Amino acid sequence: QAAATSSASLPTFAWSGSLPLDTIAMTTADAWKKVPIHSTQLCEGVETNTFAREWRCKWSEDNGKKSLTQCQQVLDDIIVPQLKQVHGLTSVQRVVCGECKDFKVICKMGLDAFDDWASLNYAPEAEVVQALSQINGVSQIEAQTYSLMPVLGPGRT
Repeated sequence: QAAATSSASLPTFAWSGSLPLDTIAMTTADAWKKVPIHSTQLCEGVETNTFAREWRCKWSEDNGKKSLTQCQQVLDDIIVPQLKQVHGLTSVQRVVCGECKDFKVICKMGLDAFDDWASLNYAPEAEVVQALSQINGVSQIEAQTYSLMPVLGPGRT
């Protein structure tokens, strides 16, 4: 069971107990298919079973949107290879908005693994921020943590 503990910016969660045998025996290739099994109540009527860490920046249309191409390269060359090794990761999504020039990467995982990743400073976050900051035309590099839970469809507890 997940239990909330106090934190100034975001609730942290500690879990203790045993995992079902099918969870332990699950292969790495099938791990992404597993729906998070733990949830917590943020307040009355608001539950979550996953947290997400988002890395975002603004890109420019200059030079044929070269900065957007380079943001994608950061995703392909740094983020994806390193996140493949992160225990408990359920998805990585990329959002690109052509109107407001947003480039966002959303890394989602169950509550039982999120604290472990946070203790590692959301690796490879420092490397991602550094790489994005070196791209001409990229601005407003930010990171944010939030609850992200499906309302309809797979992943709903």
